[in-house]
Parts: sequence; C-alpha cells; structure tokens
Amino acid sequence: MLSRFIVGSVLGTALIATLTGCSAGGSTAAPASSAASPAPEPATVLAAAVAKTAGVNLKVVLAGDKAEENVTGSYDATHKIGSIAQASGTDRMTIIATPDDLYLAGLSDFKGKTMHLKIAKLDAKSPLAMFADVLTPLTLLTGVKDVSLTAPGSFTGTLDLTKAQGATPGSRKFLDYVLAAAADRAKAVKFTASVNEQGYLAEFDATLPNIADGKDGEYNLKFSDFGSPVTITKPTGSKVVEAPAALYSQQ
Repeated sequence: MLSRFIVGSVLGTALIATLTGCSAGGSTAAPASSAASPAPEPATVLAAAVAKTAGVNLKVVLAGDKAEENVTGSYDATHKIGSIAQASGTDRMTIIATPDDLYLAGLSDFKGKTMHLKIAKLDAKSPLAMFADVLTPLTLLTGVKDVSLTAPGSFTGTLDLTKAQGATPGSRKFLDYVLAAAADRAKAVKFTASVNEQGYLAEFDATLPNIADGKDGEYNLKFSDFGSPVTITKPTGSKVVEAPAALYSQQ
C-alpha cells in the first residue's frame, strides 16, 4: 500500500508541475574464570548495526503489495547519494536524493526534464519528504524506546519518533513528515528488524501511523549487497530544471 501511495504522490506532483509550467579496556592478566562474557544488550547490537550500515554502499528494496510494486534502489556511501526507482505504467519514476537535494525524473508529464528541489524548502506535510532519506530505518532507529531479541539476529521493539534524530536535511525532513502524520501516536510505533551475520541491518518493518492518505502504511525495507560497487552521480545539464513553487507545498 505504501509504495503505491508513493507513486501516486509523485504522479500528483507531475500534474502540479505541468499546470504551473514546469572496545572497552580490560586487565592484561588472564581471566581467572572461563565463563563466557555476557551477551551485549539488544539495543547495543542494533545501534552498532545502524552505525555500520550507514557507512557502506548497499542495495535497497521498499516492498509493495506485489513484487511489481516494489521500489528498488541503491546508496552510494562515498558520495552520500541514494537513488530509487519504480515502474508505473509506461513511466519509470526515478528519484535521486543527496543530503540537500531531490531530483525527480522519468514521468511523462515532465517531458524529459528532471525536477530539482531543495529538501529544506519542502513543506513538512509534502509526501515528497518520504523520498528525502534513502536510509530511513537508520534514522527511525535512533528513536528506539525498547527492543528485545526474539531470535539470533531478530529484534522487535517500539520507536518513539519524537526522540529520533536526523543527521541530514533529508532525514530531518522525513522525520518531520512522519511525525506530522503520526500525531499523538508517534511515541509508540512498533517495529521489527534483522541484523545479518556480518553485523549489517538487513531488514526493517514498521507500521507508520496515518502515513498514506490518513491510513497506516506498512514500511518494509530490505538492505543487501553491503559494500558492493555503487556510483551515483547528481544530475546536471540543461534537462535539470528548478521545480515550481507548487511542488514544494503539495499536501
């Protein structure tokens, strides 16, 4: 449902654009006991996975109701640029997100142009804010309220979105959006997550309150191919045009 809402939101912005013209230290002595060290707390493991995942290239899939509705993409950790895409009819929506900017392309209404938006100027209630942070689970998990280990590598818990912190304009704008949607439900958002054997965050799932036209939306995102070669470049050239003012304020 959520990925369908995402595409619908961008199609709506296309129409607007058309209408408006545009380790701790220990003793050096051998331990007296052979007892194993206590396992780290689940929250510590999850926080370490978030930090590790943020520093590498990766592939990403935002699940749709059907496989053909999946939003797929990648993240270039060197340049801190993410890219996602989804087919919709004859169009192939593509969004590139830098820490400060969004670039929208691939929709027929754009007539071959790429729309450029400054993330900081987006209205807090604009659905485009959903695209502003490709690594959204890493942002949301800074607001962990409680977490439990349910199986090796599997976690469940609650997020307090009011405590989450974004490190970039894109992640902060995303938080603004989910907070505005969640309203009084923002402090108790259930989530599940998994960490793979290499210590990377592999999957995140949460039901975000009121996120899709006032309805709750399942936000299931998977990361893979950690450290694989990925190079994403920021669009340039004459086909890049500034988005009209209406695109920033759409709600």
